[in-house]
Amino acid sequence: MSPEARAARRLVFEIGTEELPPQAAWDGARQLRDAAEAELRSARIATGNVTAYSTPRRLVLIAEGVAARQADLVREVRGPAVKVAFTPDGRPSPAAEGFARAQGVGAGALERRATPQGEYVYAVRREPGAPTVAVLAELLPKLAGGLSFSKPMRWGTGTVRFARPVRWLVALFGRQVVACEFAGVRAGRKTRGHRSLHPRPISVPDAAAYDDALRSGSVLLDPSERRERIVKAARDEAAAVGGHPVLDEELLHETVQLVELPTVFAGRFADDFLELPREVLITVMQHHQKYFAIEDAHHTLMPAFLAVRNGDARGLEIVREGNEWVLRARLADARFFFEDDRKRPLADRVASLADLVFLEKLGTMAEKTNRLEGLARALGPRLGLDSAAVAILTRAAHLSKADLVTQMVRELPELQGIIGGIYARLDGEPEGVGDAIRDQYLPRGADLPRTAAGASLALLDKLDTLVGALSVGLVPTGSQDPYGLRRAANGIIAIVLAQNIRLSLAVMCRAALAAYGVTDAARQAHVETETLVFLRQRLRTVLIEEGIGYDVVDAALEASASGPFAPAPIDPQDAVAAAARARALAAFRRRPEFAGLYAAFDRASRIVPKGFVGEPQEELIRVPAEQGLREAVHSIGHALGAIWQRGGASAASGEDADALSGRYEATLARLSGAAPAVDRFFTDVLVMDPDEAVRRNRLALLAEVVDLVRPYADLTRVVVGDAKPATSA
Repeated sequence: MSPEARAARRLVFEIGTEELPPQAAWDGARQLRDAAEAELRSARIATGNVTAYSTPRRLVLIAEGVAARQADLVREVRGPAVKVAFTPDGRPSPAAEGFARAQGVGAGALERRATPQGEYVYAVRREPGAPTVAVLAELLPKLAGGLSFSKPMRWGTGTVRFARPVRWLVALFGRQVVACEFAGVRAGRKTRGHRSLHPRPISVPDAAAYDDALRSGSVLLDPSERRERIVKAARDEAAAVGGHPVLDEELLHETVQLVELPTVFAGRFADDFLELPREVLITVMQHHQKYFAIEDAHHTLMPAFLAVRNGDARGLEIVREGNEWVLRARLADARFFFEDDRKRPLADRVASLADLVFLEKLGTMAEKTNRLEGLARALGPRLGLDSAAVAILTRAAHLSKADLVTQMVRELPELQGIIGGIYARLDGEPEGVGDAIRDQYLPRGADLPRTAAGASLALLDKLDTLVGALSVGLVPTGSQDPYGLRRAANGIIAIVLAQNIRLSLAVMCRAALAAYGVTDAARQAHVETETLVFLRQRLRTVLIEEGIGYDVVDAALEASASGPFAPAPIDPQDAVAAAARARALAAFRRRPEFAGLYAAFDRASRIVPKGFVGEPQEELIRVPAEQGLREAVHSIGHALGAIWQRGGASAASGEDADALSGRYEATLARLSGAAPAVDRFFTDVLVMDPDEAVRRNRLALLAEVVDLVRPYADLTRVVVGDAKPATSA
């Protein structure tokens, strides 16, 4: 294919803006790619690879191999039967002529086709596709207007809302400019390079030349290329001063979208600042200055840092000196705050929490501290902590919020919990208290609490926030969650699963409500239900994000512990067990036995009326297949009892998720043994017998099959073939 042919098939759409917030740049590119793929497909425009990129000043869509025209649209409409459409001598009847006229075709163009219902006439209309460049004129502005951002803005007198003001548009299909407009800006072929290194507009002759045009303007379009450049240069610069870069992933992710041409350089600060705690130094460098720290081979911080400049190496020595001066001032402030805070022990600051509001309608931080202490004493033993650990948890709860009134946290909010843990250790608090204070705000990303007391404090803190907020109606709506309740619920589920906490979520919820002094039974029930639904949604999301199908997750979560064959350890609010059921069902679904189990449960559950109650009567069992089904169900039921009672009635209560998943998968394999008996039953027995007593008895036998399986999974939720999952009533 010639270069001209390749250029004619490439699409470039660039939205040029004022500097975008990093997350808006990432989100905008992702949305642009996803929406473009769907819209181009819907518009019947064939494409090759569709990608989107972002820099601080632009969102760019690039599609390769774009067809020059839309695919033709073929509409087929079935009309009357042939015997109605034509007279005996073969001429179109009035019915055929009316149908053809309504469809905009001539009666002579009607096609005869054989169908399972007989021979019918069809009207076929072919609408030729429009030139792609004409379709894009409407499609591209629609794509831009469909992007959503957490904090959009308006500018000037326009009504368009976007992450930042739109300043230019490039829309090229091969050599052609796509005539379109968005946010009052008309598209053309002029892009803009780096703001300071190449401020003049750059004319792009065709879409194939776009990447090179940006590079000539000192812009690296691909974020992955900018990231690689930053990482390599950071390692080289750190090695030059004898260390290794501390490449915080979150900061790296942000920095990539702060620069269009990254240049990394190293700077230094005075050795005596190393007397500050490592966490303080890193927080000042990362959160305030966007610098990467440098450490030696022993992971000890060095008096040096790495900064990323948006530009080239010209004048870099002056830039380095300026950055060193700013960091020196920041670190001097941090040292003052640290030394001033240390004049009072952390415990002396707890009383000041009475002046600090927690959440509207939920009182002060002092009241929250009191609730956390009460929850630590009430739930600590039930979370698996011994008396010594409960004492550590209770003391940590008492001190947990005290650092909020320190100067260090007032100036560096990112240090809340972290600096409290440091101060607790320096104050000589019992071992483990400082670690628990540090862990209370975790998880953050993949960083989970590292101690049992810390995990318990983090769990109780989030539980108190979630239950309290829901109890006064502070419910998240849409994408708005100002109180971080979704994050709190995610944290609760993450901690429960990571720590293998088998305590019922309902029990925890009731304890939190009691700590708030909620005594009205109706209100208690309402808040408890609302909280459990909220947590269940988070658990469902976590399991789906693991890669488990949504239908399998729903089947596991809808398992019911009622019925004669339900094992004692199953608790519907045991999140660890629910996760284990989902993982086991996902694994078992890949085994050949699953098909038999699913078919047996599906056939039985479909024929048994909803709400049916009844027990099989031996005197009404008249056919061998009935007796065979009864014996198979009870044999499997006894075998499952042995599985779940092995090692004592509470054997499963201390098991971790992996062990439980294995036990559940073994259970599902045993349940699949009922399939042959169910198949024979439906082959040999008329379930809906005219005799009502016999009919009810046979339904009762099938109800036992359903009751046998449902404690482990509601298989009506699983999608098999063209089936659709059941929905909750």
